[in-house]
Amino acid sequence: MKRYISALILVGLFHTSLAYAANPDLSQARQLCNNATPAQKQAARAAGYDVDSLCASLRNQVANSTNQINIQTPAVLPREFKDENKLGLEKNKHQKTSEKIAKVDQPLKKFGYSLFAGEPTTYTPVGNIPVPANYIVGPGDLVRVQLYGKENQSYELQVGRDGALQFPELGPIYVSGLSYDELKARLNEQIQEQIIGVQANISMGELRSIQVFIVGEAYRPGAYTVSSLSTILNALYVSGGIKEIGSLRNIQLKRNGRLISTLDLYDLLLKGDTRKDRRLQAGDVVFIPSVKKTASIAGEVVRPAIYELKNEKSLADLVNLAGGFLPNAAADASRVQRIDTKGVMTVVDVDLKVSSGRNSRLHNGDLLQIFPVLEKQENIVTVEGHLYRPGSYSWYPGLRVSDIIKNPNILRANANLDFALLVRETKPLKSLKPLKVNLREIFKDKNSSFNLHLESRDKIIILNNAIDELATEEKIKQIKLEEKELNQAKNISQNAKAANINKQEIAIEIRNELVAQIITQLQAQANLNSPAQIISINGAVKFPGEYPLTENMAAVDLIYAAGGLVESAYAIEAEVTRYDLNDPLEAKVSHTTIDLQQEFLGNVSFQLKPHDQLNIKVTPEYRDFANVEVSGEIKFPGTYRIQRGETLSQLMKRVGGVNSFGSVRAAVFSRKELREHEQKQLRKLQQRLRQDVASAELENKNIGKSADVESAKSLLEVLDTTEATGRLVIDLAGIINGTVEDVVLKDGDDLYIPARRQEVTVVGEVQVPTSHLFDTGLDFDDYIERSGGEKETANSDAIYIVKADGSVILPNQSGWLSHREEEIEAGDTIVVPLDASRVDQLELWSKVSSIVYQLALGAAAVKSF
Repeated sequence: MKRYISALILVGLFHTSLAYAANPDLSQARQLCNNATPAQKQAARAAGYDVDSLCASLRNQVANSTNQINIQTPAVLPREFKDENKLGLEKNKHQKTSEKIAKVDQPLKKFGYSLFAGEPTTYTPVGNIPVPANYIVGPGDLVRVQLYGKENQSYELQVGRDGALQFPELGPIYVSGLSYDELKARLNEQIQEQIIGVQANISMGELRSIQVFIVGEAYRPGAYTVSSLSTILNALYVSGGIKEIGSLRNIQLKRNGRLISTLDLYDLLLKGDTRKDRRLQAGDVVFIPSVKKTASIAGEVVRPAIYELKNEKSLADLVNLAGGFLPNAAADASRVQRIDTKGVMTVVDVDLKVSSGRNSRLHNGDLLQIFPVLEKQENIVTVEGHLYRPGSYSWYPGLRVSDIIKNPNILRANANLDFALLVRETKPLKSLKPLKVNLREIFKDKNSSFNLHLESRDKIIILNNAIDELATEEKIKQIKLEEKELNQAKNISQNAKAANINKQEIAIEIRNELVAQIITQLQAQANLNSPAQIISINGAVKFPGEYPLTENMAAVDLIYAAGGLVESAYAIEAEVTRYDLNDPLEAKVSHTTIDLQQEFLGNVSFQLKPHDQLNIKVTPEYRDFANVEVSGEIKFPGTYRIQRGETLSQLMKRVGGVNSFGSVRAAVFSRKELREHEQKQLRKLQQRLRQDVASAELENKNIGKSADVESAKSLLEVLDTTEATGRLVIDLAGIINGTVEDVVLKDGDDLYIPARRQEVTVVGEVQVPTSHLFDTGLDFDDYIERSGGEKETANSDAIYIVKADGSVILPNQSGWLSHREEEIEAGDTIVVPLDASRVDQLELWSKVSSIVYQLALGAAAVKSF
């Protein structure tokens, strides 16, 4: 019976906890579930209640209740910082925008309000911190008393609403309103008086919660329950902080209608001082008034922002709030934007380096702009280009070129000693004036007229006379990498051939990079009355291009600027093309021949003018060396240098002819020009096929069909890897005998004599592509049958035979290949092509399939020789 009553009490308490409380205290029901004995559960089941099911329902309700609480009381996240991802994106966007705007013009934020941004989602006061001696005890505080000595007892006593502790054996002791030290003293006194031989250790347990009011310009004003140890800052923290229209410097603590304390958050933010952060009591009011006076400071200070003013009266006080000047601040060129007494926006220039400027009166709404020092460097000379230690050097009156470039040891190898460029800024517009410097003459005689006196901000550019191989190769690698990334973006196969890269042009671009910057500035400062001081040189010089026109510049100076003449240069005379703009109705062009030999001797008779073009001619009949490669079954194979107009028959005599193992009939002659032309045509074909594939995919997509373009894409892959051979079909035996027209050799030609062959090869759409020993009694059909016969995909009408000399015949019909009635010979290749019309859908695909297939098989036939 007792167990049955216990079970009923258990169930009754359970239902009471869940059903009859407006805000159910689930902790009691949870405790009952955890502590229920098996006997109580069994008695409850006998009474018709399943305790396990009820406890499971309790756990679900606890979870739902927790979720509901989270939904109803969302976390206080001030300044709308709830979306961290959005915040990050906005921050990055602001940073990118700020980089484009001068620092002094960038938007400012109000100082200090970010103190409460991004705090934890809940406020949990720390419960294990030491209780200060001046803590005021009140109702709800828990006092722990440990007695030792004659008696050993421990008590946890809570201060009641009447302010008393109900102490066993001692009765009520009134402690409310006492400080913590006073509490310990009173209790020790009473215990020692009434309990003989006993001493006490007194401490505080769980402290009471108090309710305070946060009003005014708080982010979420209202009543808040906080720990009794909480301070003004704790209360601001839990309420979400302060609105941007609220004051940070006049936060008021009021108690019973009286002003107790005022908190200035700038003391915390700027000095780390929390001495005025008073502890709160029940019923206290934290009042946040509106901000009254503000001033802004932008530019080169430590903390540019909008500041609230309190006791700040001068511009120096505002600078101190901002943390002082940055090293690059131009304090003497500061500016204040303010609204004058007439309500008009005005600007006042101030010098903050002097006391009168620093003590200037600060007005409400002022914007103080601190500009940076000018980036322009004064009293320097800059040396750039082909030397070991480029950079800026100190300038002083009387400084000359030889004082900066003291000897050739500071120059890199192949530096241009005959022409260095001195760029000077002319006053007052600071336009550029190019001058020439001859370092060779300076090194010989420091008193030379070329050893110019330098002026502040002069720039000397040292050029080089040779290609910078390392820099050129790095640039080429960069271009290839960019091209590869571009191909990936355009979904072009990685096997595609790289675009032609002109190494000479890249080398010139690198060498004249500094000169090109000067050219651009000279062009920008040109006008109708003052043409751009630019000239150009082309032809047989190392680095043709545009160069600045210096004072009294002659043709020889321009030649030196371009790195000098090359081997092929015609050093006797040159031609200058000049544009005459004296006639306002028509520009005229004239050509003048100058004597270069006299120019190099110093007898200058022609002065260059803006936009002149100097053309250095090439020596007549000068050609680069031409080489031909001869390999295979030759008596003396190797690389041979040829003269202009030399023929193949003449070359065969020089190489000793074909040896006894070589096959003259199967000679393979290839030419660089033909190879390049064929490769160009393949690229065009590849581009057309790519366009057709894209069109087919789009067309099928529009009509709701999937495009079957896999075969075409495969062809694109084949085209990417297909290389042109550049073979020229020749009759070498006839050329040697003089019965056919001879071949005039060109640079890059290649002659290969294969060994004699005894087999006939069958490739393409046959069952077993292979080679067969040559038999004079067999024709091409017999060889195809010996390879298993044709496949179903073979095109019987297009069978062709690649002869050993590279010529092609069609045994079945005439067409795009020549048709001759010839017998099969040793070394021939029989090609059975694919019937492309059976597998492709686009007309071009069929053509490409045929061409690529034929190229591939033709190449295979050539490689088999």
